[in-house]
Amino acid sequence: MRLGVISDIHGIAGALGAVLGEGERLGVERWWVLGDLVLFGPHPVEVLEMLADLDDVAFVAGNTDRYVLTDDQPHPHATPEAAMVDVDLVRRYGLMAAGAAWTRGVLDQAGALELLEELPDRQSTRLLDGTRLLGVHASPASDDGRGFDTTSTDHEIGHLLVGVETDWVVGGHTHDPTDREVGGIRVLNPGSVGLPRVCGSARWMLIDSRPDGAEVEHRSVEFDVHSVVKSLYRRRHPNREFIASVLAHGTFVQTD
Repeated sequence: MRLGVISDIHGIAGALGAVLGEGERLGVERWWVLGDLVLFGPHPVEVLEMLADLDDVAFVAGNTDRYVLTDDQPHPHATPEAAMVDVDLVRRYGLMAAGAAWTRGVLDQAGALELLEELPDRQSTRLLDGTRLLGVHASPASDDGRGFDTTSTDHEIGHLLVGVETDWVVGGHTHDPTDREVGGIRVLNPGSVGLPRVCGSARWMLIDSRPDGAEVEHRSVEFDVHSVVKSLYRRRHPNREFIASVLAHGTFVQTD
C-alpha cells in the first residue's frame, strides 16, 4: 500500500496539482492531508475541489483552517503591549486577518466552508507491517505553535510527544521536511506543498507500506510560481505582495 502524505497546501492549486500528478504516476493509493489547506493562496475553492475528487483521502485540520473558520489568531495577539515589543506585529497580524477574511468570503460564496468544519484533529492507522502511524498538523498537543522540524532539540520535540503512544508520527506546520527519531518515536514532516522552503519545489512524502516493512521517501516536484503570483494579483488577494515574496524566497515564518 502506497500512502501519500501532504500538508500546508495554503490555497496553491498549481502546486497541489503537480504533487497529485506525481503521486498518481508513482501509484499512490491513499492520501493523508495534514491541514492548512486554503489560507494565503489564490485558489482555496479549487484546492478543496481537487482534494474532494480523490478516491481515498483522510484529512487533519490545521491552525490556518481554524483561522479561516473563526476569528482566532496565533499568539501573541497584536495587543498594544505586544506591539511595543515588536513593531511589525500589527502589520503581520493585519495581513493574517485580511487573508482569512478574503478566503472565508470566497469559500462561503462557493458553498465550500462546511468542508473545513468537518476536519478532525488527527488520523491514525497501522501500516501493513504493524507500525502504528499517527498524523497531526503541528503536534499531538496542538495545531499551532512549535512543530516537527530539523532544528529543534530532542528535548523540545520530546515535550510535544509526552503521553503519545505510536511508532511513527507525521506532522506539517513548519514547512521543514524532517525525518528523525526522538524517544523511540520516528518523527516525520513532509514539508509544504504550496509554500515550500525552496522556491517552486512542492514537497510531499511517500510511505511504501509492505508486510515486511515500510519505507519513507521525501519527494519534491516543480510547479509554476509565476502563474501563482499572477493569480494572486488578478484576484486582488490582500496578501499578494507577502505571499509573492514567500514563494520567491521560501521565507515563510511561523508566528507562534
